Amino acid sequence: MVDGATAILPDFEREKAESYVIFRLGGEGYALEVMRVQEVMDVESMTEVPGGSKSLLGVINLRGHVVPVYDLRIPFGLASNPNPPKMPSVLIVEIEAGNDARVTGLVVDRVSDVLEFSPDQMQPAPQLGLGKATPFVRGLIRHQDAFLLVLDVDRVFSALAKLNGEGV
Repeated sequence: MVDGATAILPDFEREKAESYVIFRLGGEGYALEVMRVQEVMDVESMTEVPGGSKSLLGVINLRGHVVPVYDLRIPFGLASNPNPPKMPSVLIVEIEAGNDARVTGLVVDRVSDVLEFSPDQMQPAPQLGLGKATPFVRGLIRHQDAFLLVLDVDRVFSALAKLNGEGV
C-alpha cells in the first residue's frame, strides 16, 4: 500500500522512519509505534470477568493464552461509544511489568492504517489542552490537515493499574 506519509519522504528520511498503527478513538486520530503492537484483531466475543474493574471489558483467548482487554476510553475520560461496532478493533500490545512482559488488549473505535513518519515529523505535545489525554500523549504528528496524537502506551497502562488498584 502506498500512503501519503511515506510517499513524501526522501530515501534517507525513509531509512530513519518509524511505523505507526493509526487508529480512531472518540473522534480523534492516534498513532502507536508498530513495534508495540503485536497484532490487530476484530473481536467477536469476550468473556466478562465478574467483579472486574470498570476498565476491564473481559478476556479473550489468543492462541491458548488468556489476554485481558481494556477499554481505552476509561483512562481518557471518554463516554462510552453510543454506537459500538459489532466486532471492536483490539490492539494487542506487549507491556513491560518489572522484568516480565504481559500481553494485553486495548479496544479502540477503528484501526485505519499503518503509516511511516520520520522522527522530525513528531512535535512535542502541549503540556495543557488535550484534556484527560494529556499525560498519555508523547507528541503530535501532522497528517492530512489534522494531528495524530502519538500514544505513550506505558503511561496508559500505568493509569489503568492505578484505576484497577494494582499500584504502579
